[in-house]
Amino acid sequence: GSQNQQTQQEQSAEQTTVQITDANGEKAELKKNPKRVVVFDYGVADILKNLGVDAVVGLPKNGKMPEILSNYSDDKYTNVGSLKETDFEAVESLNPDLIIIGGRQAEDIDSFKEIAPTVNLAVDGQDYMNSFKTVVTDLGNLFDKQDEAKKAIDEIEAKIAKVNKTVAEKGLTASVVMANEGSISTFSAKSRYGLIYNGLGFTEVDKNIDDSTHGQQVSFEYFLENKSDYVFVVDRGAVTGKGEAASKLFDNEVMNKTEVAKNGNIVYLNSVIWYTMTGGIESTNQMIDEIADDVK
Repeated sequence: GSQNQQTQQEQSAEQTTVQITDANGEKAELKKNPKRVVVFDYGVADILKNLGVDAVVGLPKNGKMPEILSNYSDDKYTNVGSLKETDFEAVESLNPDLIIIGGRQAEDIDSFKEIAPTVNLAVDGQDYMNSFKTVVTDLGNLFDKQDEAKKAIDEIEAKIAKVNKTVAEKGLTASVVMANEGSISTFSAKSRYGLIYNGLGFTEVDKNIDDSTHGQQVSFEYFLENKSDYVFVVDRGAVTGKGEAASKLFDNEVMNKTEVAKNGNIVYLNSVIWYTMTGGIESTNQMIDEIADDVK
């Protein structure tokens, strides 16, 4: 009889914990249905909102909160600092049973773990869709929202396939650029903006871009040599409030000579989403829609 008892105990333990994959590809066991969750990654906050999970007690609210997350501006969600500067006292005072962080907090993971079980669920830009599906599926399992998770993934995959088909048929090429306080950097398929290439199917014009997190700094002459059908611009200044608008920066003599400018194919992306909230359900839908509208 004792063996049978043990099996029952094992089964009930299995039902109370769930295995999830963190941002480094490592497996973590988490207790199912945590009730008090502090979320530092805006993409994850978006996923939880869209799965109908009501367990978030705190998130970073300093700085520009994306409009998609306006539901969290309510006072019942405690402010735990900014994406860059964590208010550890506020986190501790919330007595969380789970903390979910993203890439911007990764180096502080040990400090978070002293407070509560902590997992990094940042979506990996260079393998966007696989990474996104893993995070959404894992969160669906963690909070018993499997059906909602599957529905969200299916809708996004169908949408991506449609854009990808159009892009492939037209054989479109692209450059992805970030404008930041007067300088511009270009990003490769192995960067945080990899979705544009790996998911939506644009071809990289320049195969030699340095893969650093901050991209490779270029001048406007770059676009006279690297002629892409589209230039997608993320304006970091629109998020941080520093520097002039990217659209002003790009309106210059050199850039205006390029075909991409003459064709009106310099596209200013919704920077708050692309810079601070990749990996959400609603945000990913908006990212795809935004690009789909441009290539119709």
